[in-house]
Amino acid sequence: MKSFLLFWICILCGWSGLAQGRGPILIDSAERFNISNHGFFYEDRMLTATIDTLIHLKNLHRLEPLTPDKTFNKGFSESYWWIVFDVHNILNETVHLFFNERSNSINRLQLFKVDSTGRVSATGLTGDHFKFSSRPVEYHNYLFPVKLKANEKATFFLWADKRGQNMTMPLGLAKDISLMREEIPFYTAFGIFVGIYLFAIVFNLFLYISLRDSIHIYYALYVICVLIFNLEDEGLGFQWLYRDLPYLQDYLRSFIAYASSALLVHIMLLFIHQTRDNSRWYSIVNGYKWFCVLLMLLPAYLFFDSSLWMEKLNFYTANIVALLTVLILIVNTIERIISGYRLAWYYLASMLILLLGILNYVFNILGITSFYLFNTTGLVIGLTVEIVFLSFALTQRYNFLKKETRILQQEKAKLEIALVDDVFAVQEKERIRLARDLHDDLGGTLSAIKLNVTAFKANIVKSPDEIHVFYQQTIRMIETACESLREISHNLMPKTLDEKGLTHTLSEQLTELNQSGHISFEFVHEIGRAILPETELTLYRIMKELINNVVRHSAATKASLQIISTDEHIIVMCEDNGIGFDTGSTPAGIGLSNIRLRINHLNGTLNLESNERGTSISIFIPHYE
Repeated sequence: MKSFLLFWICILCGWSGLAQGRGPILIDSAERFNISNHGFFYEDRMLTATIDTLIHLKNLHRLEPLTPDKTFNKGFSESYWWIVFDVHNILNETVHLFFNERSNSINRLQLFKVDSTGRVSATGLTGDHFKFSSRPVEYHNYLFPVKLKANEKATFFLWADKRGQNMTMPLGLAKDISLMREEIPFYTAFGIFVGIYLFAIVFNLFLYISLRDSIHIYYALYVICVLIFNLEDEGLGFQWLYRDLPYLQDYLRSFIAYASSALLVHIMLLFIHQTRDNSRWYSIVNGYKWFCVLLMLLPAYLFFDSSLWMEKLNFYTANIVALLTVLILIVNTIERIISGYRLAWYYLASMLILLLGILNYVFNILGITSFYLFNTTGLVIGLTVEIVFLSFALTQRYNFLKKETRILQQEKAKLEIALVDDVFAVQEKERIRLARDLHDDLGGTLSAIKLNVTAFKANIVKSPDEIHVFYQQTIRMIETACESLREISHNLMPKTLDEKGLTHTLSEQLTELNQSGHISFEFVHEIGRAILPETELTLYRIMKELINNVVRHSAATKASLQIISTDEHIIVMCEDNGIGFDTGSTPAGIGLSNIRLRINHLNGTLNLESNERGTSISIFIPHYE
């Protein structure tokens, strides 16, 4: 047992010595140098260590080695941290380097240099708690110029205060020319991503103005949040927008996390049309949305003297909300897919991409993982892909809703046609009943009256002439009433329409009008394709109304009525040389509303022209198949 313990003690001591015996970074003709393979770190839990403390600990080999080829990541931090590495310029010339800390979000940061003589020099304090101008180089992340003389050896100590944040520190050491080369593709790519965001914002604002669909204004706000977040994640917001406002960067990150979650949930509710009626989760999801809105007030503590426990609460809340939001979106989208809402598939694809990026980002923030699927500084690529997918999904939603609206309009039109059919059917039945009642009841009564009055003629043979005149007037009035009754009955339900057809019925009526009226009617008809009986009845009502309008309102001397049936259309035209009327304010009583209703029932169109020289009406009705 003692031999076994001695073996492992030797192994551990050997590993410790090997680790502490890491050689310095050799500065040669290469352009970039790896710190993680040569450096060390120290966690100052007591918050009391100084540069002298670290020099002493280094000499005692009490520092922990950095993990080779891995980003330094310890999750949420309540300590101060030190990064230590040795360098040796093996060139016979002075070398200018840049030490780069790329996390973009550190409370306080300071770099110390200890040369081979033990002399200590330090840069000024910088970080998010200081104005942007405090940085050694005004750059979107932390950049420290390093000058090494020919064959110089030195040790660098980086002190970092990231209390209340995630202790992730991507480190780099490179010659200035290499850094410049690296920035060209970075800014090019980031410019492309920003262009995509701006296009999505403008495009959705345009759609909102055009369609008045609120989902587009909410989505534009979401993309604005994503744009600001990515600017913050790269340190560009601090550099470009609020250089003299420390603490704002940390506040914006937390605020945007909650605002984006609330917006995403609301967009999801609108996109997949989730309501209380079609989802059992609606009330919970809607309540969660408002919970996220309330959480937007939480980061306000950063503007005051805050305690570490508040920062810890906000840190874990923001990350848990980010994960929980995407999971809620996916679960509810799947529920709508199961219920048959096909458009939800597009939203699900977008959310799966976002989930991949969020998992990678949050796990790195929490210190669970230390690798990046997209890039080493954030989710810019993942969020961009998600925005592109979701923007495409919004266009598909518009096409889907447009198609659905068209189907609903068609169904509505069918219902309206069916309703009009029922109304017309009832009207025709009522006309038939009324015509029969008038003919049988009132017609019989008038005939009986006439017989009785005629029979009374023998009793007034020797009466005065006034009585004879009165008698003749009464007989004529009874005959006029009978004639009017026959005409009304005939108009209500002309027998000749069923027996002889539309054109013959109209021809007879117009012949009678030409003989008794003051208007000369011309009737032209050319029936190439037979007209269905139900269509003939509706056409009769339309043309009868047109004739009545000419007789009653036109003050014309001539008029023409035409009906032509081609293979595809039925064409009806009515023209007169009357006084016309103002088509913008149709006079009451001319029956155009009834005409239009019947034409719409037949899926036809009406063209109307009228002036002081007369009126022209053209009607085009398609044949039913």
